[in-house]
Amino acid sequence: MIGDPQFDNAGLGAVLKTALDAVVVMNPDGIVVGWNDVAEQSFGWTARQALGQRMSEIIIPPRHREAHERGLAHFLATGEGPVLDRHFEIEALHRDGHEIPVELSITRTEQFGAPVFLGFLRDITERREAKRRQELLIGELDHRNRNVLAVVGALASQTARNVAGLEEFLTVFSGRLTALGQAHEILTAGASEDSSLTRLAETLLAGHLAGDHAQVAISGKEILVAPRQLISIGMILHELITNSVKYGAFRGQPGFVHLHFSALPETIVIEWTESGQTGIASPERRGFGSRMIDLNVLHELNGVLEREWHDGGMKLRVQFPVARRNAA
Repeated sequence: MIGDPQFDNAGLGAVLKTALDAVVVMNPDGIVVGWNDVAEQSFGWTARQALGQRMSEIIIPPRHREAHERGLAHFLATGEGPVLDRHFEIEALHRDGHEIPVELSITRTEQFGAPVFLGFLRDITERREAKRRQELLIGELDHRNRNVLAVVGALASQTARNVAGLEEFLTVFSGRLTALGQAHEILTAGASEDSSLTRLAETLLAGHLAGDHAQVAISGKEILVAPRQLISIGMILHELITNSVKYGAFRGQPGFVHLHFSALPETIVIEWTESGQTGIASPERRGFGSRMIDLNVLHELNGVLEREWHDGGMKLRVQFPVARRNAA
């Protein structure tokens, strides 16, 4: 809509009507003399309400108004306008008081009669949000990569200290790297979101879940955990599986494992119970696998664990606090 009879109403009206962006027309006195439908939708003022008002008072945030008025006065006095004929990003003010990030370009023209300034404003809220999400994702990926390198280095160092030779090192280290890689595949599939404990367990225990003689049952709630916690739990489950293959339920004789997940307020509980065995007793010496479980529970999950050996098997219970998302 145009509010000044000295304009070429047909020509300027066509620009206002067909423009895909919000278009605000201001005369040299700083008064709104044109306002299209997109501007109405973007800023909450109807054309009838906006026309005749000082532009700085309706769509320019208070902190930018003095600079706007000073810039307008400088242009009228010198003909110099550093913000003219270029694109830049700034905040605009909605009628209800909230600010909208916009891409703004301003052009001065006399082709519609009296000299005016045409302001083209494009709402870039979605663009800003997409950029913010991208920055968060990049930061998350960088954080994960650094964690992975630290974990791999620690795995290599600790494994080397607890094996008899190169062949054993390669076997043990390869298994731990595989478990770490499987956990990261689940994280990657979930992008920056929390990931499923059940899916992690099913992935690591796949060889013991299939067929008519499955040796594992997984039960409990569907629980999502933060990325760092998923990595630690993956390493714990891998060590439990390895120990079970060597000494427990998966060691030839038909044993059974029940893995149960539960959630209390602010707390997650994992219970690993082995049964169906004979001759099970508390080991006289704790290997590196057991120490790795302890380290992950105590230092990475900030949790507590309990082990107990019973007739025919053992039970391990891990309890740890839910991680806040921004601390993942």
